[in-house]
Amino acid sequence: MQGPSGHSTAILLVEDDPTEVRLLQEAFKGVLVPIHLHVVHESCEALAFLRHEAPYQRAPRPALILFSLKLPGMSGLQLLSVLKRDPALQTIPAIVFTNSMSPQDIQQSYELGANSYIIKPFGFTQLVEVMHAIVVYWIKVVTQARLSTPRKQ
Repeated sequence: MQGPSGHSTAILLVEDDPTEVRLLQEAFKGVLVPIHLHVVHESCEALAFLRHEAPYQRAPRPALILFSLKLPGMSGLQLLSVLKRDPALQTIPAIVFTNSMSPQDIQQSYELGANSYIIKPFGFTQLVEVMHAIVVYWIKVVTQARLSTPRKQ
């Protein structure tokens, strides 16, 4: 899907495992909805991307953020907490994508403002189906808030 300016829709993936990144890149190719997947490997890098800090000054605002709970440095839960407290970032859908089935992780994620908590499927076909469902729902179905720009006086 293309955004209002004619560009493909951006998704930010925060994942430190190179195997998981490759699998997700391949799974997104099977989604049949044009997106541009941007990948960073840790929470601090994700925040730099989202805040347009070096080297991400030209980074697009993603339509959604997909991230793991277990990340080096700042955990996924800590990242989620920062995202949902930042007025400039809190409206971007934050989707936890993890292997954890821990009721505590699930509860804490939703308490911190996660928009979805998705447990990674085991098979590739199921992974493609889940990625398709995520993209269709969050990019085609949901009406998202747009970042308002201050009016000039």
